[in-house]
Amino acid sequence: MTFSIRSLRRGSTLPALAAMVLLPALASATPIFGTFGISGPGVLVFQNTGADFIRFCTQADTTCSGAATATGDFGVSGPGSNTFSVLTNADVGTILNVTDHTPPASPYTYLPPGAAVSIDNYLVVTGHPTWDFTATLLELATCTTTATQQCVGPFQLNASNGNVSVTMNVLGTITNTADNSKSTFDAILTGQYANTDIATVTANAQTPGGVFSNSWSGTIIASAASVPEPSTASMVGIGFGLVALGMFRRRNKART
Repeated sequence: MTFSIRSLRRGSTLPALAAMVLLPALASATPIFGTFGISGPGVLVFQNTGADFIRFCTQADTTCSGAATATGDFGVSGPGSNTFSVLTNADVGTILNVTDHTPPASPYTYLPPGAAVSIDNYLVVTGHPTWDFTATLLELATCTTTATQQCVGPFQLNASNGNVSVTMNVLGTITNTADNSKSTFDAILTGQYANTDIATVTANAQTPGGVFSNSWSGTIIASAASVPEPSTASMVGIGFGLVALGMFRRRNKART
């Protein structure tokens, strides 16, 4: 009877001690989550030698008429929510210019529609170096084709009152490099094309001259990951191992 009671007490110690090991790891992790808006000076979508390109303009070249750069510029549209509540209208950042050409033509980054990738710093918010936005997928758009809606590759085109909006979604993860905690994000990016129609926008996008929008906007939605990080899981495993080893040694010592 005495042995059974002691075994029960020792067994109950395991989850308590394991929780003590786990608690600091969970407390120190601060996954990034919330939403914020961005907008840029212009975007050019074009096709050349069979490859597609998405080029965001810079503040120094708002019409994308000069030499291509590796990134385009954006400004933050007001404060965001949760983690992003620290942002203001004064915050700025950059976004990668991408292509489905392989190997990618310099200075573009390879981001083919519908294929899994891992591209660090797809978005960079200046002044927040611990936020690593890693693109993992440029989604293929799916929709029902109508007179006012069409999906082509990663783009969904919608016509209204003589104007066309073109939207794409980039999925990925955000790593808080301060503690390696991760979140997921969805970047919804839209360009506006005035006084045109879907057929014209689509046709021009498939030429070397491309189709140009003098402004674009986006919404970034970040959600905290629902699974433990590898570093946290490793610490839990080590904690369980050390607790179990200590109990095993004490039990063998008592028997001897």
